[in-house]
Amino acid sequence: MSSRLDQLVNKYNKSCENVSFAEHMILKDKYESLVIEHESLIKTLELLEKTHGFTVEDLVTKQKEALEKKEVIEKWENKFGEMEKKLKTVERSIEYIMSVDVQTGVDSDMSTSEDDDGNRRQRKGRLINSSDHDHFIL
Repeated sequence: MSSRLDQLVNKYNKSCENVSFAEHMILKDKYESLVIEHESLIKTLELLEKTHGFTVEDLVTKQKEALEKKEVIEKWENKFGEMEKKLKTVERSIEYIMSVDVQTGVDSDMSTSEDDDGNRRQRKGRLINSSDHDHFIL
């Protein structure tokens, strides 16, 4: 057993030889300051748990829930944006058809109206009369 201990001591001594004493002291000071900071943070967390009644795990859970909600909102915002683009494309197409109708003198029975939000929308409004259809007599 003592041979194993001797090996560990020799290994430790060799590693100490590779680090200068000044570097060792700097690293030791950094380690001690990190330990003090760690203990201070733990005490602060314990105080927050006592005064506010929630734990770090609660905060992590709330952050995850908020992130999930944000992702859902972004997904629907993207879908809404896509739908708006499609709507604008359709509106431009209708405007083009109406302008061609005006130029050619053909009436496509297109009309404009306002939706619930007061936005102008174009709508196809054909009235179907029985005289418009071919009647077959059997």
